[in-house]
Amino acid sequence: MAQQLTDLLTPVILALVTALAGVLTVLIHAAKTSIIAWLQARTNAAQQEIIMKVASEAMAFAETQGLILTGKEKMNAAIVYAASELQARGLNVTPDKLLAAIQKAWMEYNPAQIKTDKTLEPKESGTTPSAG
Repeated sequence: MAQQLTDLLTPVILALVTALAGVLTVLIHAAKTSIIAWLQARTNAAQQEIIMKVASEAMAFAETQGLILTGKEKMNAAIVYAASELQARGLNVTPDKLLAAIQKAWMEYNPAQIKTDKTLEPKESGTTPSAG
């Protein structure tokens, strides 16, 4: 009786194990794409966080150089500092990205000066100021 039961259940169990292996293979393949996309997004978010922290450091560095440097010299010092710091961490960032990150850090640090500092306003070519 036990031998007959084993003979009947063995093919059923093998079929279930094979089907389960097939389903797991499909799930792993489908999840692989999602996991890779999530990891890439997370890496980019982590890199963005590092860039913003370094930009804040660069802004602070440039601000402490205020007795020596002014205006564009401060910004250039901040960009040079941030670029070298990010390269040391293995991140290559364009100068425009660094400029934007440092300006954002400056704006967060000096919110009262945003309305009075005209150097941060975008300049549009071919337009005239509106009367207002």
